[in-house]
Amino acid sequence: MEKFRIDISEPAEGDLRDIVRYISSQLSAPLTALKIMEAIDEAISKLSYLPHGYPLVRDDRLASMGYHKLTIKNYIIFYTINVKEKVVEIERILYGRRDWKNIL
Repeated sequence: MEKFRIDISEPAEGDLRDIVRYISSQLSAPLTALKIMEAIDEAISKLSYLPHGYPLVRDDRLASMGYHKLTIKNYIIFYTINVKEKVVEIERILYGRRDWKNIL
């Protein structure tokens, strides 16, 4: 099984920081924030072995751009795959109820 490299974009890193900060500070749940962060990190690491294991998004424009989505709890990890270079690019990590079609 070929392993893909995982690259996390700056917007995705910012998304994860914001998620953890919001849950920890605004919701006063630092342990929950840590658990969510660990779940997202684990899911992202699994993409290195199974990048095609999750569907393209159900939006014609985003699907044509190669966006896949992986749902973890209330969050969606959006990523693209560069098969030629064996790279999974994590584009964004967004709360599932946000208007992510317009954000992306």
